[in-house]
This record gives sequence, C-alpha cells and structure tokens, in this order.
Amino acid sequence: MPYVLGIDVAQGRTHAATCRRQGPGWGEPEPLWLGERSPAAASALFLDDEGYLLTGDAAAQAGAEVPSRLLTGFHRRIGDDVPMLVEGEPFPPETLTAVLVEGIAEHAANLFGGAPDHLVLTHPGDWGTYRRDVLRRALADTGFTAVTLVPGSIAALDAHLPVPGPGAQVAGVCEFGADGVNVTLATASGASGWQPGASAEGVAPAAALSTLFALAGAASTSPKGLAGVVFCGDVPPHALPARPPCPVFAGPVPPATAALGAAALAALRADGRGTPQEPPAVETTLLPQVDTLGELGERPPRPPVEITPFELPERSSPLNLFRRRRPLAAAILVLAAAVSAGAITLTAREANAGPPAPPTPAPSHCAPSGEGHC
Repeated sequence: MPYVLGIDVAQGRTHAATCRRQGPGWGEPEPLWLGERSPAAASALFLDDEGYLLTGDAAAQAGAEVPSRLLTGFHRRIGDDVPMLVEGEPFPPETLTAVLVEGIAEHAANLFGGAPDHLVLTHPGDWGTYRRDVLRRALADTGFTAVTLVPGSIAALDAHLPVPGPGAQVAGVCEFGADGVNVTLATASGASGWQPGASAEGVAPAAALSTLFALAGAASTSPKGLAGVVFCGDVPPHALPARPPCPVFAGPVPPATAALGAAALAALRADGRGTPQEPPAVETTLLPQVDTLGELGERPPRPPVEITPFELPERSSPLNLFRRRRPLAAAILVLAAAVSAGAITLTAREANAGPPAPPTPAPSHCAPSGEGHC
C-alpha cells in the first residue's frame, strides 16, 4: 500500500506518523505506534554484546542495566566532528540518527509492505545548510534518497495549516519541552510555504504567548493578524489561553503534532507539491559550510623549533658576588669587612690596657700656716 512517513526526533522521545494513499489523494495523518506502551519510543540506541545497535524502548531498557552502552542526544549533536564513544567504539552522530530512522522505516515497511514514497524528518530550528547536508548524506548512505528535512516548528504548522492562504501570512509555534518553550514566528507568501523567522528559546511556559506576540509586534503584525498559533510538545494543563485573539491549535496529542505535520508535508512532496526548497535557517555551528566533504591532505611539515634552556638564577652570597664580577658590590663588602676588623682590633686593645691610673694632684704654691690659710 503506498504511504508516506514523517518522523519527529525529539530530545527524549521519537514520534512517527503516516499518510496512506486513498484513491487520487492521501488520507489524514495517523500516528505510527513505535513504543511498547505508547505511540512514541525513546530517542536512544544501545550497543549490545554482538555489536548491533538496539533502538527505541528496547535500547532504553537495556541501557538501564548497562548505562555505559546507551546512546542519547545524538540527533542534536549532528554537525559535531567529535564522534560519540561507546566501549571505545566511535559513532558519528549523523550515523546514529540514520540508524534510528532506519529502524522506524523497517517497522513501517513490515506494516505497509514496502518503503515509503517519501520521508520527512524534523530537525532543530537553528540548523543551517551544513548540518542538513551532513544528515542527508548519512540517510543516503542508508538508502533514503527521497527525504525532506524541515524544522520541527514548520512541521507543527503543517499539521494544522498545511497550505497557507493567498497573500502574506504570519503564524506562530510554541514548542514545550523540558528546557522551556521554543517560540517561533513563521511567515508565508503565496505558495512558498512556511518559513521560520524570529525565535526565542527557553521561554517560561507562562510567558510563551506574550513572547510570541512581542515577536509578531516587532514584525509589524498584531496578535489578531496571526493566522494561528500551534501549541505542541509537552504542553502542560491549562496552558491554552481562555480567550485568544487569534486561532489556537493544539490537537488531541500535542507531543505528536510535529510528526503528524511531517507526514502531511510528505504527502504534498510525494505529489510534487509543497515547499520547493527546504526553509533556510541561521547556521550556528563554527564548522565551514561546504558542498562536498573533501579528503584531508597530508599534514604540513612542522617548522624548525629552537629551544633555549632556561638557567635558574644562583643564590646570592659573598662568593657569588665575586663570581658574577660585580666590583661595586665586592668593594662595599671588602670595605665593610675592613671597618668591622678595625673596630674589633680597637676594642681588643682597650680591653688589654687595664684600669686607668689615678690622676696626679696639681702642685700647690701655698705655705701651710697654723691657721690653715695660705
């Protein structure tokens, strides 16, 4: 049975959805059951003893017993040239994402009897051309060539507003997650499809809607002028406004909104409709943007390096003063020694001379008289 597949790889859980061919068109997107107890499965891989990678909830359960072999968070690290290590084995992040997608596609193929006509995979909103190219090549090596990569916010919009109306339109998306709310303002002009615009990350849930309205105001759009606001992800209870100034969409299962939108977009792309080009994004990685990944050349020769040994200073002493040929210091030292020697000699002579003789009385010129007067 012809069908298309949409996959949303989130930080903790992965959702998938399909659209099946119904006559000349496509049916409504339906969630694809991935987990053992819920439609979603863990965004995890596990390296078993035989060198195979387990996916989904099976990987999470095995990783609970041997955490050192569990791999998580790899989808966010695509574009990083440092591989992830498990038991000393390096795994590029884009290859791990391709393995996760391959496992979901095999599950869908067993249910529908073949490969999907088109695959749409979501990615973080701050990705640029380089990261998308790295992931696309990894998927092509796995056998997926009919692939469209879109930001998760754009996929969420396609779940409720898949075909923007005529003229310029503006809409918003509030993605609720463990690290706060990612607020994105998207624009569309005619049949060009939704394109991500201004955004804010890590917003408090209570301030999500006000932040979106502030972004819209900066783009000269009032809250009443928004085509709609989509709430997706782990939306907490009572997060939806009571009297919103514009249409608000949440869906029956907000965490699966991006996957449902990805499947709806895959149906359009299978018929040659939808956005002709993937929406651009601001590249935040420091890696260079290249069209082809060339091989590394030979390492250039190192320039000659001359190393001069460092000599520690000698201790200051009278002997070193003479060794260093410091005449002034040496003269001062000799003069001080001479003065000290002279003082010691003078003191010794005075000690050997004994007590001083009594003074001699002065001669008297008076003749004594009987009355005692001169």
